[in-house]
Amino acid sequence: MDINTTFWYFDKLRNDKLCLLYNGTFSDDVTEKLISLSEYNISSNAELSKMKNKVSFLMAECFQNIVRHGETKTMDENTFENPGYFSTKNIDKTYFITSGNIIDKRNIQTLEEQLKQVNELDKDQLKELYRRVISTTDFSSKGGAGLGLIEMARKSGRKIEFSFNEYDKDFSFFYSQISLEPKNKELNSVEEVKFPLIESIDFHKKMNEQNILLVQKGDFSQASILPVLKIIEQNLLSNKAAKQNKAVYHVLVELLQNVGKHGLIVNNQRDGIFIIAQIDSTYTITAGNYVERTKVTGLEKKLKVVQKATYDELEEMYVDVLMNGEESEDGGAGLGLIDIGKESKTPISYNFQEIDLEKVFLTINVSV
Repeated sequence: MDINTTFWYFDKLRNDKLCLLYNGTFSDDVTEKLISLSEYNISSNAELSKMKNKVSFLMAECFQNIVRHGETKTMDENTFENPGYFSTKNIDKTYFITSGNIIDKRNIQTLEEQLKQVNELDKDQLKELYRRVISTTDFSSKGGAGLGLIEMARKSGRKIEFSFNEYDKDFSFFYSQISLEPKNKELNSVEEVKFPLIESIDFHKKMNEQNILLVQKGDFSQASILPVLKIIEQNLLSNKAAKQNKAVYHVLVELLQNVGKHGLIVNNQRDGIFIIAQIDSTYTITAGNYVERTKVTGLEKKLKVVQKATYDELEEMYVDVLMNGEESEDGGAGLGLIDIGKESKTPISYNFQEIDLEKVFLTINVSV
């Protein structure tokens, strides 16, 4: 993964209080854990916590929509592809939920007609349509005559944005997006578009180009890190090989603790981002955060030492620090960076992005 990708996402998500992007196969287990992670993010924000139940409901509907309308593409007799995309993000007091999945082109017309019908109705008309549909036996092979779409529009109080993008000769990629505010306005009210669907599609395109599985941006203060790590350890990585799973998790812990300890506090939070990408059997774990410009020289010195050292040299450094300690202005002994260097298949890479006179943006890349 290109190390500049981390700042690309961070910069695009600069105004987000929190954001979660997932790119991969969907199952009941994975979707449940993504909802749990998103719910934690919401609960940690006082303004959004009031919408937790409604947001959770809408996320569940989006996931069911992916399952209901999604397709599994046969690659060969032993390989199947079922790609999906999911994102949640918060800008000001608005919460956006985006989902995507492949769909057989023969099913586009029916789905598009349902979406257009739902978007043309007001609150009362949607309620009446829901009653009419739920009382009929006219259910489609994909799990219902648009009930999920009706519920999404009713609960959000907003029109559903959607797009069908070319995937291959037989399939298209279907994207849908809904938004939610603490106090909903009427469906036909004029709403400023703060995050058009096309931008979310661009995020997904970048994830595919860089083989990215997960992106999370938010507050990585010490109190915020543990719940996120617990969910990732127990769920999103649970189906990986045990040894590699342990290494991925260990590196992620060290990188996020580094953000939590040394990241610059801006607007009362340690704003940071982490990304998990995969190419074949290699995972790339990346973390980025603001640091004070005055600390760059010391940080770069430590990073260069770890980057250039062999595994045996890193082992010696680790033992030496444990036995003798190391003075530093941050009160740390550099064990975290040494640990990261030991786990990495290749020398770690890093980058300092200029921001302003007070701060820079540090990115650290590790391959496991």
